[in-house]
Amino acid sequence: PTFRSHRSPPPLLSGATTSEYDVVVIGAGVGGLSAAAVCAASGLKVCVCESHDAPGGAAHSWTTKGFTFESGPSLYAGLSPDRSPNPLKHVYQIIGEEPEWLTYDRWGTYLPEGDLLHDAVGAADFYEKLKACGGPDAAEQWERLMARVTPLGEAIFQLPSAAVRADLGAAITMGKYAGALAGVVLKGGGDKLNAPFATLLEEERITDPFIRNWLDMICFLLQGATTKDAPTTLMAYMLSDFYRDGVCLDFPVGGTESIIGALVRGVTKHRGCELMLNTHVDELLFGEGGGRCTGVRLKGGRTLRATKAVVSNADLWTTRKLVGEAAAPALAAELDQRISRLERCESFLHLHVGLEASGLPTSPSETFPAQWAVVSDWEAGVDAPRNMVLVSLPSLLDPSLAPE
Repeated sequence: PTFRSHRSPPPLLSGATTSEYDVVVIGAGVGGLSAAAVCAASGLKVCVCESHDAPGGAAHSWTTKGFTFESGPSLYAGLSPDRSPNPLKHVYQIIGEEPEWLTYDRWGTYLPEGDLLHDAVGAADFYEKLKACGGPDAAEQWERLMARVTPLGEAIFQLPSAAVRADLGAAITMGKYAGALAGVVLKGGGDKLNAPFATLLEEERITDPFIRNWLDMICFLLQGATTKDAPTTLMAYMLSDFYRDGVCLDFPVGGTESIIGALVRGVTKHRGCELMLNTHVDELLFGEGGGRCTGVRLKGGRTLRATKAVVSNADLWTTRKLVGEAAAPALAAELDQRISRLERCESFLHLHVGLEASGLPTSPSETFPAQWAVVSDWEAGVDAPRNMVLVSLPSLLDPSLAPE
């Protein structure tokens, strides 16, 4: 699909500089579009404002000389099954739009211990990897770890993320999941739920160097942090889902653009709902006393009023710039405090290459996977500069993403 048909803001006209919606969303990333599409599905009039000339945020893509290049995620899971704990899958089911999914079972690794060793996803091949790369009791330690995290992961699966909220409405949305919530708290150890995953590894005496290095790599791939910072809940969810029988990886037909296209359709198919590209928000507007946010002012002066909510999918630093201290002092102070506690992750370098592929395999295999990771030196740390490289060949999964 193409997104350039979604209109830019109309020129300012005398007496017509204000528009009204139920919800205004700033930013057309996956989070912003998900929020907008779910609101639109519930009957609300929604406008999404995106500064870029294409939606998707970090998950946008572009085509050059027949090659489709993607700037965002390349590994997806939990999206092809009808029943899944993946929150994006839940959004698709709510809005009635979804990409077509391809499935595959291998994610390659080139590690100090060896290349492409037992790389099929799921539990069975990983035990073979432990035999090849781990110490004499690596399998025993892994079993002990999984016995600790699997019950917590399964409890998390029963608690849809869409039901979780931070206001009094949680009593309504989470009421039917009270048992699952109790299970998460009990199995996670209450206040240990958001503790660093490294704390749980110490408690379970997980000392095998390969397991610790492997988990640091997985954490870093998920959120740019190691087990010293990744929360236990995130890792319990991931390990329980990724290392079970029958698991597979997913890829959208048409690439990441199809993921974004389904969300865009979830917004624009509803009357009165729209996505406005090349639309930069300059300022958040507030009611008297800096209480509820009542809308946004765009670059150029046009105002979009929001009768119910304004949702920011912009990053924390950008959102803070939109809040005037005089207009909303309490919110400005809260955002400043959150920023002071947040560390930026280091930069990633993306290199996009189109290759003449004569003589190369045309489908993924054990010796030529569609995606792989390379780690040069565990001792340096997975977050060391130039120590880890991720490679993705999406056209090996979907040939339409490259010229014939």
